[in-house]
Amino acid sequence: MKDIGVLGAGGLILLVIGGWSGLLLYVSLGKPKGWARIKEWQRLRQGHVDALIIGAVLISADALITAGPVTSAALLVSGYYTAISTGALAWWPDFPQRNRWVSRLDLSCLTAFAAAWTWVAVCAIAGW
Repeated sequence: MKDIGVLGAGGLILLVIGGWSGLLLYVSLGKPKGWARIKEWQRLRQGHVDALIIGAVLISADALITAGPVTSAALLVSGYYTAISTGALAWWPDFPQRNRWVSRLDLSCLTAFAAAWTWVAVCAIAGW
């Protein structure tokens, strides 16, 4: 991996936050209002989206890092699945709750997305 600048490191950390906040949003589906003391779900959702978008922009500004082939594949598969399945929730919001395998697949992809970005961030910041 190439040396990363301040903008790239900041972008990677934002992507880590975006990945884990997406996982938090998913885990909170179906929980009662006030679960985990979160009062404004819309704000958490917007923060999640902002972290992902701003993180990607900062990384682009820093001339993008190169991830290994396994990490790249994990990011591509889990990223595309997550984006598509999140959009599908607009039409079928309870589908993951009604289908255990879909729920597990969603959780697996969200976890892989967050973990892969965490791995990329650690490798880039540590200089591995």
